[in-house]
Amino acid sequence: MKTIRIIFVILLTALVAACGGGGGGGSGGNSGGGSSGPIYMVTTLNLDQDLSRPSGLTIDINGNLYVSDTSVDLVKKIQNLSSTRPNVISVLGGGGTDYNTCSGSKLYSPNGVAVDSAGTLYVAEQNKTDVRYADCTVGFGVSAIYGTGALLLSPSGIALSGSHLYVADTGNKVIRLITKNGVHSGISSTLAGVGTNGYVNGAALTVAAFSSPTGIAISSSGDVFVTDTNNCVVRKISSGQVSTFAGAGPTSCGNSDGTATAAQFNRPTGIAVDASDNLFVADTVSNKIRRITPQGVVTTIAGSGASGAANGTGSSATFNTPTGIAVDTNGNIFVTEYASGKIRKITVTP
Repeated sequence: MKTIRIIFVILLTALVAACGGGGGGGSGGNSGGGSSGPIYMVTTLNLDQDLSRPSGLTIDINGNLYVSDTSVDLVKKIQNLSSTRPNVISVLGGGGTDYNTCSGSKLYSPNGVAVDSAGTLYVAEQNKTDVRYADCTVGFGVSAIYGTGALLLSPSGIALSGSHLYVADTGNKVIRLITKNGVHSGISSTLAGVGTNGYVNGAALTVAAFSSPTGIAISSSGDVFVTDTNNCVVRKISSGQVSTFAGAGPTSCGNSDGTATAAQFNRPTGIAVDASDNLFVADTVSNKIRRITPQGVVTTIAGSGASGAANGTGSSATFNTPTGIAVDTNGNIFVTEYASGKIRKITVTP
């Protein structure tokens, strides 16, 4: 079971060296030097305890962050974000039994994480064949398998929309849909992908092919957006069809801004959507944060492309392997950095 974890570490920490480490190209975002448009200010959360290898990230209705700390097999809650030193508590994992109370459960390389309006957590574990739910809101809490009917292989990103949980089933190279069936149970089905490695658009269940689907986000209209990491693109699933929404494809990985397939990405992972259906992408190897409008216009909002930990505005900031991403109700963007163990906050000023 350790093999998948090793593969995940290699994917997120060695891609920079293998693919050239980002660098130039693209417009670099607003640097505060008088250019028009929103200003994106990057800061680092000053947490009261360190994170190890944070990956998945989500936000609840109260503005608390939940992050999967993959290498230590824990899901942690970050609260009091308005304070100068937000506190971190472990809410799930650390036990010795697969499914038990929240603190008594054992996790297996948790990655994607989602939370519903009742505070129930959903976690994709890369070293398991399923997604788990965990209700840690009362007493000692409880965790169990969520979703029957499909064996997952190294699942990563997940996203909730109403009674539906969408899963990037990375190892099987498909997108799964788990439909709620009971209080804490669901039935799994395949939403898109034929299960073979490739880059093919078309009918979702009979033609479309993915290569390492990783992050997933749902628009207000129900369209599903997927970061297809090894293909260096963002895919769209709508009305039973899969198309390329942004990115030039696997033969042209990079970090240039542009519209739709004229833009380039370099191994994008996390993806999130705001209230206006703008997508935000953690472009991992480029060490940049990218924004995609509903019209498909891609711009770099933060990050110079160099690997680092500098705070600042737009392209004056640097990132180190940005991985997970989430947007709160005020439009603030939060990013996990897998390699550095940090969480960065991007504040947007119109």
